Order: sequence, then structure tokens, then C-alpha cells
Amino acid sequence: MKNIATKMLPEGYTLSRTLDLRQTKDLVLVNVIGIVLLIASWIGFAGLANRIHPGSMNFSFSAGNIGGALLSLLTLVIVIVVMLFVHEGFHGLCFWIFTKTRPLFAFKGYYAYAAAPDWYLPKGQYLITGLAPLVGITVICVSLMFVLPTWWMSPLVWMLVLNTSGACGDVWMVYWLLRSPADVLARDKGDVLEFYASRC
Repeated sequence: MKNIATKMLPEGYTLSRTLDLRQTKDLVLVNVIGIVLLIASWIGFAGLANRIHPGSMNFSFSAGNIGGALLSLLTLVIVIVVMLFVHEGFHGLCFWIFTKTRPLFAFKGYYAYAAAPDWYLPKGQYLITGLAPLVGITVICVSLMFVLPTWWMSPLVWMLVLNTSGACGDVWMVYWLLRSPADVLARDKGDVLEFYASRC
């Protein structure tokens, strides 16, 4: 079969695996992966920031520094919003490149997604689509650590940590795709991810 996205499921293909974030079991699984990634990425990226700019990630709080705490909270909110848009933007750009059609974007309250619900993507294309935000944002933010001043370290680390933990569904997808046959197809509906494999 050709290594291009298609709207028609080829003959002989059947549903082999599903990740459904509407189901409690799958949602819990993805959140557990997210917590592990959150802890690991915080340790790694905060440590990297402190090596590049010593002391940049040392936090302290006092009752007399309410203004600083509020500023940090506002910064975190801004980082979350920017991260969501950029993360899903990477996914959406890949969907657009591979399908030549506009992707679907949605926000479900506790998660956002970009999707191409009418398309079946081959393994290679879907691996690129799934990993694009994790790889792209990590490369950009780590590169910026080396050129921006110390006060930028906290927002950059939060961006890296939230993006990495937010890629929990993407990490699950990569795990299953790498264990799948070369001709597997992926259909991303946003909150439901389906893998189709040939019966042959």
C-alpha cells in the first residue's frame, strides 16, 4: 500500500487497537503516564536550567512577597495557554501537511486536541504527527535557555514540563505504533485514536 494518508480504509483492514479518552480506564492510564512524565521532566529540565543559569530555579515564598507569587501564577497561566496552542498547532500543521485539508481543533475542558477524523494515516506520518510537539517544543525551549537571560528560565522550564507531561497520549501512541506492523493505519478523532491493521 502507498505510504500516504487516505480517506478510504483499504480492503482487509480491521480495527486492532483503540485509545478512548471518553473511557475512564483509558483516561486514567494516560493521566498516570502524564504524572510520571511531569515528575521526570521537572527533575530533568529544572536541573538543566540550573546548570545553564545557576540558581535560576530556586524558589522561595514569604508572606511579604504576595506580589511575586501572583506574578508567578499569572506567568504559569500564560505558559499553559501558549503551550496548548503551540502543542496542538504542531499536530495540526502535520495533519494539514499530510492530508492537505484543515484539521479539527477542539477543547474539552481538561484537554485540547487537533484531529483528522476523516483520514487514515500510515505509521510513519502518524509517528511524525504525534512526536512533533514533544520534539519541536523541546528543541526550541532548550535552545532558548542558552541565549535568554536568567528570568526566562522559569517560564521555559514550565513550558517544557507541561508540554512533556501533556504529551502523555502521544507517548502511549508511539509505544503502540512502534509495536505495530509497518502497514498499520491510524485514525485520530481527537478524543479517540484508532489503529487499523491488515488481516493478511
